[in-house]
Amino acid sequence: MVLLISKSRAAQNQVRKHLRRAVRGVNANSSKLLISNSPLYSIDYEALEDVNSFVAIEELHLPVPLVLDRMSIVGSCNGLICLHENKGDFFLWNPCTRDTLKLPGVTYFPSSPMFYGFGYDSTIEDYKVIVGGTSSSESDLLTTTIALFTLKSGLWRTVQGLNYVKLNGQGCLLNEALHWVEFEWRWEGYFNVLSSRIISFDLAGEKFQEMVPLSSYLSDQKYISIRIGTTTNCLFVYMFNHSNFSDIAITIWVMKEYGVKESWTKIIDIPSELFRPFQGVFFLNLICILESGEVCMSYSSGLVSYNPKENTFRSVLSSPVILLPEAIMYVETLVSPVVESWADI
Repeated sequence: MVLLISKSRAAQNQVRKHLRRAVRGVNANSSKLLISNSPLYSIDYEALEDVNSFVAIEELHLPVPLVLDRMSIVGSCNGLICLHENKGDFFLWNPCTRDTLKLPGVTYFPSSPMFYGFGYDSTIEDYKVIVGGTSSSESDLLTTTIALFTLKSGLWRTVQGLNYVKLNGQGCLLNEALHWVEFEWRWEGYFNVLSSRIISFDLAGEKFQEMVPLSSYLSDQKYISIRIGTTTNCLFVYMFNHSNFSDIAITIWVMKEYGVKESWTKIIDIPSELFRPFQGVFFLNLICILESGEVCMSYSSGLVSYNPKENTFRSVLSSPVILLPEAIMYVETLVSPVVESWADI
């Protein structure tokens, strides 16, 4: 493992050991949930599981000069969280140790729509940040260009001429690859998704590829959007159904075996009638699926959990901010983004 603040080999071994325990402990509910509220909150995953217990909420303080309403979450990996300030700066931050690193200025910054992600490449033992968008070649063919930062080098480099993909937002990290749902839609008096597929970016090979198709069931449905997430080392997608064609607002599918089409399993249908208090189902993001089967979601007034067995919602966190808060899972580790000298790496 790289990026340890201490020069001592013994101290580095201690950080490695702590990281291995923390990562293995993800399945033992040792994760935390970061909410980009105002202020920033951290919630223990275990507390979310117990409906009868008090949910301990820890207030976190962003590193200066980051301002909450001017930043977005790029991703989380091994206890490090990558943040993007709207002015263009990127930061790596460990909420546990509070170590922070401001990355050098991006050499290439694509126009909107834009996608981004953060993860670890074990083949070179290095962390990578990517930000990308669409470019036009001399022959007017659309291609994808990304700016890629590697922490060992401390440098951004541009990767051009990649296969054209139409992606937006944060890539979900799983198996050292980032994942997005790419979809085509058409206005037919309502938004109608015509086709969708999962696109992954392999952090080691640094190329995009289409994963196995989504379940063929989706091609027969009328839905207005589809999004992706990860839970317990599995990918899941959730589709927003159109109210004119279904009494089900959200349908959730899980890929129980990575890369295997036949492993797609529909696990939850959430009825439309339950979303009336939330002023629009489209303004929700699914964060994670708990071992109990409950589904954590963020919406404009905070955080809620849906119990599919009882078909009920419960409030986890109320927010005074009328914005859809971002949320991401992370583990507490001693891994630090701070290095004493790029040349020493």
